[in-house]
Amino acid sequence: MQGDGEEAFERLVDRHAGDIHRLAAAIVGIDDAGDVTQEVLILAWRKLPSLRDPDRAAAWLRRIVVNRCMDHGRRSSRQVRTIPMLPGDARLQHSDVPEVVGFDQELEQALRSLPVEQRAVLALHYAADLTIADVAATLDLPVGTAKSRLNAALTRLRIKLGERRP
Repeated sequence: MQGDGEEAFERLVDRHAGDIHRLAAAIVGIDDAGDVTQEVLILAWRKLPSLRDPDRAAAWLRRIVVNRCMDHGRRSSRQVRTIPMLPGDARLQHSDVPEVVGFDQELEQALRSLPVEQRAVLALHYAADLTIADVAATLDLPVGTAKSRLNAALTRLRIKLGERRP
């Protein structure tokens, strides 16, 4: 039976490790995402027997990621330092780069100012592309609470950024 557990865990890691790391990076920043990812994988290995429905593995892992990120935010006075950006965005023209880089720095600072609970909602909704209902389920929150956290985060970002958009 142990061989089956090891194989199941290997499949889980192969399929979801990248998503785990990206979600962690969106919440705690790229500098700490590796540590959080490692913590998530260790915890997932320990809790693998509690995963009753393998079809729900992605949701189960997202919940572990968010919990580890929340713990990380509570343990550490550090906040998000960088936000991974997609290289080679086809929408950008060469002349836009200085303005966009400046905006990215402003965005990074604004994101750093958000509480980890709001960053988690933003990351799950925008980075993990979950519906607000799925965000609420992942965070074990009422849908209204998830909506209000998303709204509060977006409002705070708009104020910090002065509605500026590249």
